[in-house]
Amino acid sequence: MALPLTLLLAPQAYRLDPQRPLGRESAGAGFLEAYLRFGGNRRHHLVVADRSHGDWFHQEACRHQREPETVLAGLDDWGAAAGATGAIALPGPGLDEWAWKRMPWGDGGFSLVGLVHTLCSRPVQWGLGQFSTAPVRPWDALICTSSAARQVVEGFLERQETWLSERIGATRFERPQLPVIPLGVHPEAWTPPGGKTAAQAQARQQLGLASDAVVVLLAGRLDVLTKFHPGPLLRALADLQRHELPKLQLLIYGEAPNAGMADLWRNGVQQAAPTLPVHWVAGRQLELAGPVRWAADLFVSLADNPQETFGITPLEAMAAELPCLVSDWDGYRDTVTATEGDRVPTQLVEGLGQEEATGLLNETLSYDLAVGRVAQGVAVDPAVLRAKLLRLLSNPERLRQLGENSRERVRQHFSWEVVIGQWRELLLELEARRHAAQQSDQTGAAAAPPWLPSCSTGFGAFASTVLRADQALHWSRPEAAAVASARLREALDGWDQALVQQFISSDNLQPDQLPARLKGWLLKQGLATTHPPD
Repeated sequence: MALPLTLLLAPQAYRLDPQRPLGRESAGAGFLEAYLRFGGNRRHHLVVADRSHGDWFHQEACRHQREPETVLAGLDDWGAAAGATGAIALPGPGLDEWAWKRMPWGDGGFSLVGLVHTLCSRPVQWGLGQFSTAPVRPWDALICTSSAARQVVEGFLERQETWLSERIGATRFERPQLPVIPLGVHPEAWTPPGGKTAAQAQARQQLGLASDAVVVLLAGRLDVLTKFHPGPLLRALADLQRHELPKLQLLIYGEAPNAGMADLWRNGVQQAAPTLPVHWVAGRQLELAGPVRWAADLFVSLADNPQETFGITPLEAMAAELPCLVSDWDGYRDTVTATEGDRVPTQLVEGLGQEEATGLLNETLSYDLAVGRVAQGVAVDPAVLRAKLLRLLSNPERLRQLGENSRERVRQHFSWEVVIGQWRELLLELEARRHAAQQSDQTGAAAAPPWLPSCSTGFGAFASTVLRADQALHWSRPEAAAVASARLREALDGWDQALVQQFISSDNLQPDQLPARLKGWLLKQGLATTHPPD
């Protein structure tokens, strides 16, 4: 069965830049491949801002399908494209904005499907605050990639609804569906070739790692502001290497967002763990994404940042048969259990982030600095971290079993084929809700948003007179149509190609049969009149 879905296609949301690899883009690229492989669609409905975006998509589709068909619509006609399938996928959480844009088509023709990525930026938090008053309907959905993300979204909606109740006495609110559907990976892309033992030996030789080393892998964006603070991990590893685990080594695979952050990381590693053997592999070397995971014994990711909502790097490690030690934070809580590794408790103090929230509100504090400052107040328990590292790394057989469990968990719950199945179930549910609303006359008619009406409605008070749409108009003189045609070729009016096309397509029509803007222009030019000619 084809996935009943139109894509709002922005290539940057579905294409990974090897020079600046980001988790969100990696997830988008994975979703697009999954849509093409498992969605069941051969005819693809796309909304594009530029036709070249459709050409790019078609090239991607041809990599996975024979003779795919792409149907393109521009942004002016996006609602019709969404109505062709019944739902449109938005590459972000902005249901409020797109619900207003849907109004001219009526809200019952199709569903909006948004997706949570980062929730803590000012624009996203502002948008969530508008859900309660925007025309978002129960047959729309905001996919939450983790249970923690859903709790956060519900908190935003509850606070705004409470405020509206207290402020204006509002009593009725509608929410979109908030399903928890994770991001996914393509497990086969990470499977150790020839088995874990053989792949590990070959990868270590390729990367210059000793065959008997105990290797911990840290992979992802190297940014203390928006990802995690590595200090506690570095100090714990250095201490373990000095005392209990002399063969312990750290493998770092990633990219910093800029040269300054790269220097900070290198200096920080040297200062926090000066004697720990550390191997650096550039994240832009995408061909080494598999080998660095196959070479390692344990993957560690200690997210401590509110910008993280899911975290795809643990899934990539698990698919590569690598056990994980992660912070007990956001989506990590959904992906890594004691069967695949372990989690380290996190703590924060009530009141954390109030100053940063005010800075974001006033736009006096940058997003990166705001979340970085907040993350400084989030603790990953250092004593528990050291103890769990030692327990895991001291038991190779246990690590091997955890790795096998990890690969199986990803296959069963986080492979893109499984995740696309959850998307299909959601879309069918939204379709049923929408049809039920249509049958019970609960959908809204096509209309302009009340805050962005036509000029005659919003600014009619500016004019001396507002003519009725059925007001009779007449040519002011026999040659008026020819004069109009000539003037539309002159500089003062020929720039308005939309008006020119309206006139051409309305050839031989009487003035009162023309569109409103063309009627007004003819009156402006003195070529039409409300009075019949003598």
